[in-house]
Amino acid sequence: MTSVASSLAPTRAVPHARNARDRRDVSASTSAFDAASCALSGGIAACASHSLSVPLDVIKTRLQVEKFEDERVLSVAREISKRDGVVALTAGWEQTFVGYGVQGALKYGGFEALKSAAGEAGTSVGLVTLMACAASAEVVGSAFLTPLEQIRIKTVSDAAYANDGFVEAATRFAAEPGGGAASVLESLPVIYSKMLPYTVVQLVSYDVFTRAFADAGGDIALTRPVSAFAAGVSASLASQPGDTLLSVVNKGTREIEGGDATVAVKTSPLAIAAELGPMGLMTGWRARLAHITSIVFVQLLVYDAVKDLLASS
Repeated sequence: MTSVASSLAPTRAVPHARNARDRRDVSASTSAFDAASCALSGGIAACASHSLSVPLDVIKTRLQVEKFEDERVLSVAREISKRDGVVALTAGWEQTFVGYGVQGALKYGGFEALKSAAGEAGTSVGLVTLMACAASAEVVGSAFLTPLEQIRIKTVSDAAYANDGFVEAATRFAAEPGGGAASVLESLPVIYSKMLPYTVVQLVSYDVFTRAFADAGGDIALTRPVSAFAAGVSASLASQPGDTLLSVVNKGTREIEGGDATVAVKTSPLAIAAELGPMGLMTGWRARLAHITSIVFVQLLVYDAVKDLLASS
């Protein structure tokens, strides 16, 4: 693969087509194989990369919803382990494994399918077309991811979910007031504010970097890792405000004291964003920078490796 934009799909030898109809059939078959291959590769890569970084995700989420005297990553990890045990650093791993596995398949597979449908397969895709394909694929992927990401955040930040397994947490989420399908629909705009910048910047920047290195005659063994690292940094910073907003929104109700009573109220995402402001929305960016950069780095390299393997088989 020279770049995400120009060649997401693996190269596969196809039989000679004897007439126009045969050529169309072969082209459709190849496109279907390419999309399926990208979906499988993306699912494996996203599942592996996000699952391996769960402890960093826990630290980042706790930083966004709690106060720590020392906000350095290792210090927060030690404090969480001291308070809740080392196992607390693995909270939400089941939701991460399932959610991002499917989201990765939909993201990469959908991205390739949309490019092929646009008639751009095998050619260099324009920036606007590339961004539109990436965003459209992520809209579908995030729709599946949203409830699992909401439950993951609750298992990390809500004590009521602390001892729940995958099924128990899902059942609790569906049954609680304001939870279930209504909560998912309400949270979709918030998770899109995180995932759309993340995916678009990740795929587009990786394409730009790899294409630039290829034009300069760089060795693919070096340019892929460098490009993946740069894409990770870019995607992390671009999606940080949405990630903070998602964590705060899914933390739960906020307590407002008035007179002799304390009332729990649910604040709208827009009100939360306005209250946090630009600096507040970047809370935890250092921990998340390491977290997301490691995810994207591993994800893109695993994706390329699996896809290359499928293409050669």
